[in-house]
Amino acid sequence: MRIRYTILTFILLLTAFTSAHSQGSNDHIFPASAIAKPYIDFDSKGFIVEGKRTFIASAGLEYARIPHELWYDRLLRIKQAGFNCIEIYTIWNFHEEQEGKFNFSGDHDLGKFLDIVKELGMYAIVRVGPYYCAEWDNGGYPIWLKFKKGLSVREDNKSFEQYVDRFFDHLLPVVFQRQINKGGAVILVQLENEHPNGWGTAMPDGYFKRLQAKAVDMGIQIPYFFSGLHHASDPAGDGKLDDDKRPNPWFSTEFWAVGYSQYGAKPGDAELYDRRTWKVIAHGGNGYNYYMAHGGSNFGYTNNDEDAASYDYGTAIGQAGDLRPIYYTFKRAAWFSRSFQDVLENSTNASEIYKGIAVDTAVKISARTSPAGDLIFLDNPGTAKINVSLNISGAEDLLADKKISVQPQEIYPLVHNYKISDEVILNWAFSRVFAIVKQDNATTIIVDAEAGDPLLLRFNTKSKASSISTIVKVINDQVVIDEKMPCTGAIPVEYSFTAGSQTIRILATNRALTDKTWITETGGKNYIISGLNYVGKSTVQNGQFTIASETPLNQSAGQKAILYTDNKGFTFNTDAPKNSQPPAINLFNWQYKNAAINAVSNLNTSTWLKSKDPQPMGADADITADAWYRTTLNIPSNGKYTLQVKGGGRGQSFIDGKPAVKWKLNDNELILNLSKGKHTLAVFAAHDGRDKLAAYLGPIDEVDSKGLFGSVLIKKGGPFISELGNWYFIRANKKDDVKQGPPTFDTSAYKKYKIGNDVFNLKEGYAWFHTTIPQQATGTSKITVLFKSVDENAMVFINGKQVAHHDGWNQPFEVNITDAEALKRPIDLSVFIENYSNQGGIDQPIKINAIGDATTVTGWQLKGGPGDILAPRGWTKLDVARQMKNAPAFYRTTFSVPPSMSGTFIWRFDPVGLGHGSVWVNGHNLGRYPEKLDMKSLYIPECWLNPGLNQLVVYDEEGNSINKTRIVAEEAAGRLIKEISIPLN
Repeated sequence: MRIRYTILTFILLLTAFTSAHSQGSNDHIFPASAIAKPYIDFDSKGFIVEGKRTFIASAGLEYARIPHELWYDRLLRIKQAGFNCIEIYTIWNFHEEQEGKFNFSGDHDLGKFLDIVKELGMYAIVRVGPYYCAEWDNGGYPIWLKFKKGLSVREDNKSFEQYVDRFFDHLLPVVFQRQINKGGAVILVQLENEHPNGWGTAMPDGYFKRLQAKAVDMGIQIPYFFSGLHHASDPAGDGKLDDDKRPNPWFSTEFWAVGYSQYGAKPGDAELYDRRTWKVIAHGGNGYNYYMAHGGSNFGYTNNDEDAASYDYGTAIGQAGDLRPIYYTFKRAAWFSRSFQDVLENSTNASEIYKGIAVDTAVKISARTSPAGDLIFLDNPGTAKINVSLNISGAEDLLADKKISVQPQEIYPLVHNYKISDEVILNWAFSRVFAIVKQDNATTIIVDAEAGDPLLLRFNTKSKASSISTIVKVINDQVVIDEKMPCTGAIPVEYSFTAGSQTIRILATNRALTDKTWITETGGKNYIISGLNYVGKSTVQNGQFTIASETPLNQSAGQKAILYTDNKGFTFNTDAPKNSQPPAINLFNWQYKNAAINAVSNLNTSTWLKSKDPQPMGADADITADAWYRTTLNIPSNGKYTLQVKGGGRGQSFIDGKPAVKWKLNDNELILNLSKGKHTLAVFAAHDGRDKLAAYLGPIDEVDSKGLFGSVLIKKGGPFISELGNWYFIRANKKDDVKQGPPTFDTSAYKKYKIGNDVFNLKEGYAWFHTTIPQQATGTSKITVLFKSVDENAMVFINGKQVAHHDGWNQPFEVNITDAEALKRPIDLSVFIENYSNQGGIDQPIKINAIGDATTVTGWQLKGGPGDILAPRGWTKLDVARQMKNAPAFYRTTFSVPPSMSGTFIWRFDPVGLGHGSVWVNGHNLGRYPEKLDMKSLYIPECWLNPGLNQLVVYDEEGNSINKTRIVAEEAAGRLIKEISIPLN
């Protein structure tokens, strides 16, 4: 199973991988302890939180990808979308970058983050690891773990477990002190993440038992599980979610919403994920967590090799806090599921009961029934709108000559016999219900319908009702709203009646107005605001209701809105944005500092890490993506020399302080023109993020190492490494076929093979792979065959004879050929591969190395990092003519942002013309460039900008020209924020 996936391949593999755990495998949850059960409990039909049936509508985000100053803002945006829960990772290398130095303050203050979640009245699901994935550098493992001998990750390995235990000793108390039964927000904990061997409550080996024992010993009392539950982009799948054998609710901990390869909204995203969400609701799901609801940023060096600074994810809340169309689809689903959570968390499948209610058979029916009422879903899987006639006994009078319009791909909910209060039952709602809101002695039902559509609701009352709105018909113990939806203006159409001591208010909106309708809780009371693009923080004080209203800067008109208390509506207006954001800020007066001083011949290296052979980046405890290596070369005569060294990333060589040759370190060979004598060789190494190690188990000391490492050889001539091509394969029937040796090579039986292709169709199997090693030059005494990765286990044959066996994928290994007779002619190379899961074959190119005898280069020194970017010395006015070419460079300037008055301007740094590097604004590292998404500029969090001068520092690894860079506006994300006060009398 390869580690270096393309994004599409990874998604396909992970889908296949996780579906194996979703179909008939363990998705169980360990129950709460007796002391926590009154606060968080579950049965087979749903979650019970603080004694109430509760639908878990959860939003995934990472506090590690958001400045702590913006935590409240992002969490409030999630709450206002109807979510009642947050799911997070507690990424290990975010809290223990340096071994034994734990950071839980500032942006790392997990306790403060969870306290804000609690303050907002939300719950939290905490995924404590120790592995995370998350498109994060090294999957969240601290880099220093790579240098612990004998350490194997995610296995019952004493060395690994002792470091996990030490991390958990600091992490788990922060989480467990905030369990819901202790007054905190945390209701569920996930141990490990997407482990290939154990999900749910499965505990196949001592590693899982060790994690469980540690959590129990540290005081876990709430429910927990391993790895995850139902991870998929369409977790409801074919809709068969009911399982009588499952002792716990159905929940998806990773409902993949869009993806990390996307920036911003794309056409069709909102509709696609809307449908997939309603499938969960309609087929008995008890909750879901979108991964992600807000992506955020990979600040510093936290990105993996698939992304850079942005982790926007194309999802509901943008990297800069802007709201996308999918936000509103999430919002509608969340408020509906929470409004009817007493049905959805205690229901059984009633599809058979209601299967005949739609006259049009193109509409699929699913339904849920519970003691609290029934929900029936009309599913239009087609691409055209369907006008549905309904055949429902007892509702013929209401439905006569009326049709329900179900949009393409829509799942349309009907409500039947739902208890609104002790006095009122919602007998039928044939209009879409957005939300039901309790407001003191009133209950407000918000429905949406387009102009001309039937507006159909019928209520049963215990005592005679009184109509407040003339359009509401009261007939004995029934209340009926039966009319065509009028053309709504800027505010909802209101209908209301009283029954007993309760007022029932119906607010009818169209879809556009529903998107602008908000339910906010202040001072223990619910308020409804309709007509605003977004409603932020609200307060009630001295008879004044105050809200933070938000309007996109690119919206030209003001807004008319209305605030609903339990018994009144207060109309008010907002202003249009008066100040537009300037499109860009040009940058001038650049200063320059040479960032290649580590290449000069005479350098004090007393603090550098010294070793016989070069050590991988991070061996000196540096966590950045940059490092310098130095050694001395003794060259016997002038000429072309080949230096061979294992490596990962990008390299720039310097001879005696002058730039020489750039090369990809993974190519393992560097060609240098050298003169006779002693030379200082310096190598600048950099990388674009480490692999996230998805599904990887075992030692990590040699997995995806960066920089230079291993024995280094130099020899006159070359190059000596070449890639083997002309591969063929033939499938084998069983594992024992290897005992017979490779089949006779015949192109009529073998098929052509391209490196990287899967020959097993994502299934286990066996195959032979064959090529021919060309005859080498006379005098060659050794050839080394270099295997970068095979998927999964390999037996290597030379001229029909087995010479090596290797188990595991993404682990390099070598085979030496020293037989003098064999080296005199072409050599048959055959590889028998055993594939045990997903795709398989030869992952990466196989090369041969014919360098043979060569001089070993020793005496290496290592220093990680770009240097002190804030050091005041060494800066000069930028003079392009005097700047060192093809070498790392620092650039520095200052800039001012225009005042945004009462708005939020969103600024980004555009690295146009630069190569690879990092950017700091006022000392904050924005992350790495170049971006790998459509958005190429780097987001500057508004909380990191000063009202006056701001300092900008750029570290470009290639030393490219800085003169085309600018600070640019993301105008679509800019917004006017205005505080509005409304008298409540």
